[in-house]
Amino acid sequence: MSIYLDNAATTRLSDAALVAMRPYLQDQYGNPSAQHRLGQAARVAVEKARQQVAAQLGTAPSHIFFTSGGTEANNWVLQACVTHLGVEDVITSPIEHAAVLRPLEAWAAAGQLKRHFVAL
Repeated sequence: MSIYLDNAATTRLSDAALVAMRPYLQDQYGNPSAQHRLGQAARVAVEKARQQVAAQLGTAPSHIFFTSGGTEANNWVLQACVTHLGVEDVITSPIEHAAVLRPLEAWAAAGQLKRHFVAL
C-alpha cells in the first residue's frame, strides 16, 4: 500500500469527476473556441459547467473562470492584484509555492511592488 502526501500539488481525480469528464476526454474533445461541430459541443459543455458551478456557489456564471491549473490561476490573480487593484505590499512565507514566489520576486525587482516580505 502506498500513501500519497502531496495533494497540494495534485490530487487523484474523483470517480464522479471522471465519469462527468470522460465524454470530453475521449469523444467530444473539441476546442471550445473553435467553430467546428466538436468545438461548439465543447463550448456548450463548458458553459453548462460554468452555470452549474455558479449555481453551487450562489453567483453569476459570468463570475466563474476556468484555468488550466494552479499556476495559471495563481498568476492570474496575482497579476490582477498588482496591476488592477494597486496592491503594493505582499507578505508570503518561505514555504510558498514557486508559482507564487517567482512572479512576486520579479515584480518586486522590476519596481511593480513596493515590498515583498517573506515572513519567517
